Amino acid sequence: MYPAAPDFPYVLSECEEINSILYKPINSTQRIKYTCFDTSSSYIILGSTSGSVYVFSREPCSFLQIIPLSEGVVSRVAISPDEKTVALATTRGTVCVMSLKSTPQLIAISMEHMYEQITCLCWNNNSTDIYVGDTIGRVSVMVLSRFGVNGMFQTPTCTLMNLDSSIVQLNFFSPLLLVSTLARCYICDTVQEQYKQIGNKPRNGEFGACFYKIHENTALNLQKEERNINDTRSAFNLISNNDSNILGEENHAKIFCARPGSRLWEVSADGIVVKTHQFKEALAIPPIPIFRLAGTLESSQKEETEREWPPQSINFSHLLVIARRYLFSYTNSGVYIIDPISASVSLWSNEYTNIAMTAVVDDRIYLMTCDSEFHCLALSSFDSLILRLYRHERYSECLNACFVYKSLLLKTVDSKEIIELFEMEDLPQISRDEEALLLLRPLITLLQTDSNNKSAKLDSGIVVVHSENEGFTNRRTYGCETTSALQSPETSSEDSSEIQIMSGKDRDENLAQEDIFETTSADVLDLDEELLENIKGDNCENLHDPQQSIMHKIQSDLQPIYDLANSVRPSISEKEIEEIILETDKLMRTIKESYRNSSGLQSFIYEITRAAELHYYNTFLENASVQLLHFISNDLIVRQFVRAFIQINSSAYARCSCGYPYPMDKTVEPKFLTIGKSLIKRYVDVDLLKECNNICDQVPYMWREYLAVRIERHNTLDDVLRQCLQTRDKVVLSFLLPALNEQQWNCISTCLGEIEEGTCLFCAMPLIEKPDYNILIDWSGIAGEIMKREGPDEATAFLIKLESMMPNVTFDRSIFQSIVFTKILHHRGLKKLIDFNKTNQLSSEFGTMCSPQVRDHLAKSLEKDLRRPINKNVFGTGAHHWGMSHQAKSSTCPCCTLSLQTPILLGNSGIAIFRCGHAYHVNCMIERKLTRCNLH
Repeated sequence: MYPAAPDFPYVLSECEEINSILYKPINSTQRIKYTCFDTSSSYIILGSTSGSVYVFSREPCSFLQIIPLSEGVVSRVAISPDEKTVALATTRGTVCVMSLKSTPQLIAISMEHMYEQITCLCWNNNSTDIYVGDTIGRVSVMVLSRFGVNGMFQTPTCTLMNLDSSIVQLNFFSPLLLVSTLARCYICDTVQEQYKQIGNKPRNGEFGACFYKIHENTALNLQKEERNINDTRSAFNLISNNDSNILGEENHAKIFCARPGSRLWEVSADGIVVKTHQFKEALAIPPIPIFRLAGTLESSQKEETEREWPPQSINFSHLLVIARRYLFSYTNSGVYIIDPISASVSLWSNEYTNIAMTAVVDDRIYLMTCDSEFHCLALSSFDSLILRLYRHERYSECLNACFVYKSLLLKTVDSKEIIELFEMEDLPQISRDEEALLLLRPLITLLQTDSNNKSAKLDSGIVVVHSENEGFTNRRTYGCETTSALQSPETSSEDSSEIQIMSGKDRDENLAQEDIFETTSADVLDLDEELLENIKGDNCENLHDPQQSIMHKIQSDLQPIYDLANSVRPSISEKEIEEIILETDKLMRTIKESYRNSSGLQSFIYEITRAAELHYYNTFLENASVQLLHFISNDLIVRQFVRAFIQINSSAYARCSCGYPYPMDKTVEPKFLTIGKSLIKRYVDVDLLKECNNICDQVPYMWREYLAVRIERHNTLDDVLRQCLQTRDKVVLSFLLPALNEQQWNCISTCLGEIEEGTCLFCAMPLIEKPDYNILIDWSGIAGEIMKREGPDEATAFLIKLESMMPNVTFDRSIFQSIVFTKILHHRGLKKLIDFNKTNQLSSEFGTMCSPQVRDHLAKSLEKDLRRPINKNVFGTGAHHWGMSHQAKSSTCPCCTLSLQTPILLGNSGIAIFRCGHAYHVNCMIERKLTRCNLH
């Protein structure tokens, strides 16, 4: 048995400096100060003392526009979930809602909290309601009318509750609103318009509360929420704790409420306290230093991380969910990351003790201090941080991170080479990256090995997969968009003549989630105008000339790559191809290195270089002869084929944060499939199974080709069970499942339990990008694929085996009908497949035409076999009712223009269907003396 991979701790890193960018629009004035902020997937929006709102794009952080307003100093801002509107509160107690269009406009304004200090703004999931809380305990709602124009026809603001003390935090999870005050927490049903208190014990102080989502049943919840969108709201009614009318059973979420003394209440969605988590002893750990690029660990921080730390009694003033798994909170003592599943403290840091406001987006924490400074922190596992810096070739900073987290690393990794690395007194003064790379190599090798070796085979034959939980650097996986998993080929090689192909787990996580643009050479040269507009924004000043010259220069520098790509042709020699590959790789490395530090243009540079890469890969596969793969011995060229095939096709598959693809919701044949097949065959012939696994992991469709070859060669399948199950592809599973032994079926049973829970089979995290898988495993479809490929007898054998291994599996009756009718035809010598499942699902695409004579004969035969009467009408409801199906282009006969199903014209002759898809009454063809379709 192989040892499990190390469980690396989590760390916080400040790898992005946003303060100077955010202050650029107001640097020229001392009068305007920032007062508050909010973030979303796309925006960072700041309120100011002038009443104006400053809008920035979040990634990359750049200024977009100013939204002027004259309602007074802005105290709170909140971006709607759909990012189309922003709500803001002023110090006068007014609440304004502005549209985030190219020309922003005021949509609605509320005076309900006039002359009171507003403490909280919270949107509902539909971006239609804004809940507002203030210091006197009043909670109101603004309902945005769908028909409102410039503030007209708006539903009046309604006060919902007048509670005991100031509102600390509001949180919404349809259809429930969670309200935390200085004294208590309340759960509110916005549909039933009632609320109740959580627990009985009061408190005194700022304590947060939030929903912790388990599995969102969004369709049901949003439907319930829609009922009241246009209704006039009224004040909520307080109900007792014994009343069970709150919709808790249908709302799949927990609630966590902060309590005094480092405690959290875990509460069910119906407001019942389930348990109390005590973190006082769990906080008896040293604070984790925050890693900063080009930073060093100060002596005071070093002493804190090494000395014993006493238990801490703190009050979690606000609770937010980070990375869809952990709870984030902050106090005047620092920031805290809590794992509610294991009821443990993942980390805490005391480097920021004057925090005024926070916001969380995916794995990023945005802080605003009392001094109006802004910071962006990223939560990731330590090994992910190290590997990310290494892949960006920032070797000195990577080595510095090792020394910053020296104590954590030594506790996790027990390796002689790593221990020797830290025998030096202090961080060595590294003048060149080459020296740092030499010191880092043992550690990087270890981390990459742990990253690649996900699975281990036990003596029993069961495969155990070690989840590496690579932090949360795949940021956009947590957002609402499904993003590409295609990475930029940041290769790292000691020999420039070798190109390393990286698996999904080994690629740069930051680049893994960038949008990919498949463009031609002409398209790339036109990108600058659109990108310039995105960078400038509507009211931003023109970019400086140096930046414009950089854009023109990088386009000029990329032109040789297009020229090299266009020089590939089928008749080119092996030596010429090798020279093109090496020269292209060299040029791309040089360009990326040259523009690495171009401030404000990172997005443009990435997109335009990525477009050039994709054009190169596409042109290479189109023009290079696939015959090369059959006899070539040059490993460099073969690896180029692999890299190009993966880069072109892997973007079609959404991926989990661990790097493995989500289940294939629909089958899409990859581009250049012939090349993919040739690569699989080549690697299988020389027993390079790891390379085959890499191709299939990146392009899961290829499991169909690879698995068929492995089964034909009687290879063991233990190392591919989870990968194949993760695809949910019935074709892949039709190869895999019949070939398994009893021990392997036990492993399948374990995996099916994880599938039913909706989790990834490799990291156990929820499959959040695809929450609507209704069919977990299509058992009937698998049996149908076996029958299609091997016949009804093999399909029957599979069903019998499956019944013995997993007796609770259910099937659609159509598979049994298909097997029976196919077996009948086979018995009569007709090798024809009858698929009843296709009839059930796609009946609207097929026509039903049955000669009355055939129908009568069929009815008599069935009555004789079944010994009961048969209703003849059933033969007119499906396309397979007498053993034949068709899909006609028209439902009328081209000769007589009457319906093809006209009984008198059908007669006993029936219908003639041609290959072109046109169908005729045979009687009409006889009358017109037609022998072929006359529509061509």
